[in-house]
Amino acid sequence: MTSTVTAPPARNPDVPAAARDAIARLMMEYVHAIDNNELERWPRFFTEKCLYQIISRADHELGRPIGVWFCDNRGMLEDRVSSIREVNVFEAHVYRHVIGPTEVLGFKDGSYSAQTSYIVVRTMHDGEMKLFSAGRYVDEIVIEGGTARLRKRIVVTDSWRYDTLIAIPI
Repeated sequence: MTSTVTAPPARNPDVPAAARDAIARLMMEYVHAIDNNELERWPRFFTEKCLYQIISRADHELGRPIGVWFCDNRGMLEDRVSSIREVNVFEAHVYRHVIGPTEVLGFKDGSYSAQTSYIVVRTMHDGEMKLFSAGRYVDEIVIEGGTARLRKRIVVTDSWRYDTLIAIPI
């Protein structure tokens, strides 16, 4: 007897292929900009009026507004990058993201809602590697002229514990 595994139906199968491609490209370019220390590119993945937040799963599920990071416009993201480059003092390290496929959940008010699972491995200057963070991106994405941008990205971390300060974006 053979058994077959049937994938569950997509929540929103009517998303145009061009939109799916633009969203996939956004996700790929976003993590590569961070992982390759091209942080100056990072704010450009967001709309001018945007939200970027890093928050624990527990706080997110309880509706608590406080997180580890909170920026509500692109200027704040640019300031964060400037601070990382010129002011903040932290031990040198890099991230390497592994992301899952993005699930587009719906379309409302001109934006797609989506979620993407991620893990981040952090490598320190001495070569030590650790799983730094795991969780999901909860996004609102707009597409203008074929380019996808984040209107909102809430980084929901599975754990509320971090072994060091989150110095660079996830």
